[in-house]
Amino acid sequence: MGLSAIECPDGVCHSHHGGHSVERETMKSSLQEHGKDWCERLAERIYEMSVDTFSQSVMPSLHASGWQRRHLDWEFKLAENDSEPDQTLVDGIINATESFLRSSEVHRLFIQELVQGTFAEASEDELRVQAVRTLVEKELLAMIEERRQDLLDRVAHQLMDTAKGDFEAARHATEDALEEVERLVLNHADAL
Repeated sequence: MGLSAIECPDGVCHSHHGGHSVERETMKSSLQEHGKDWCERLAERIYEMSVDTFSQSVMPSLHASGWQRRHLDWEFKLAENDSEPDQTLVDGIINATESFLRSSEVHRLFIQELVQGTFAEASEDELRVQAVRTLVEKELLAMIEERRQDLLDRVAHQLMDTAKGDFEAARHATEDALEEVERLVLNHADAL
């Protein structure tokens, strides 16, 4: 599982990376009693507080040129270049980081993954986890490999307009995309 507020080794749940000890069954029944909506509201509020704290406490430090020089100059040789484009890029990345954290889509996905992961950790459905891993590793990836060339050609043909008639470019983009899909599917199975 990708994200979870708890870890439950040997049937005892702890807050992520340590903390209180609660029997798995007690945690499971407590989560079921509260329900997913309650858990989502709690996670949303904590996420909002975390982003606000980050923005108020960390962002001013990130924007301070002294901080940037101390932490970035030695690694990226910014001081040697002393260039406006580098400084613009640094500022842009810092601003994009805050925008990323404030993004409603990131917020929604984080809450969804955290709540699902937490409920899954408390439930410990090993049979379902093994079923997903077997489907991904033994069936889906094998099916993709068996049909790889036909799939690549078919999708490449569908991309011909976007590729401005260049089949090789469409085929190369399709190969890259298929590798990305395979990685995503494997990462999902590994995260369970």
